[in-house]
Amino acid sequence: MSQRKRSRGLTYSQMTDGDEDFIPTQRERYSPDQVNQKANELVQYLLVKDQKRIPIKRADMLKNVIQYRDAYTQIVNQAGRTLQEVFGLHLVEIDPKRHTYILTNNLPCAAEIHPCRDKEKAKMGLLIVILSFIFMKGNSVKDGALWEFLRRLRVHPG
Repeated sequence: MSQRKRSRGLTYSQMTDGDEDFIPTQRERYSPDQVNQKANELVQYLLVKDQKRIPIKRADMLKNVIQYRDAYTQIVNQAGRTLQEVFGLHLVEIDPKRHTYILTNNLPCAAEIHPCRDKEKAKMGLLIVILSFIFMKGNSVKDGALWEFLRRLRVHPG
């Protein structure tokens, strides 16, 4: 039985035909363009999963995107570099047993860079409320409607 199993597959010496320099590598199996394409698809997949607040599983990445099992680490590393450089996100494994990942923000907090004073924060909050109201009304609002909205929020002129 063991001889039958050995005879079915090619051995290393049969594959190389005596040439000692032949070692199949990942780069020979998949071109850099294929790896780049899969890494870009993985970045899109990870961003969609993160937007939906769904933890990302290694099995799902392999099944739905990567499909090159032996190029997994290379593709994930390249996607991780892209996420860091372009989006400021870091791919973190939260459960090593189940191989579950999430994306975390790796950018410095804006408050640490430009700390706003309390008065400026209040103005920015009011500005966001006004702009949100204008947006919800179809990007155009009459003055009277805006003042009525502000009056309901107990914001008076001056």
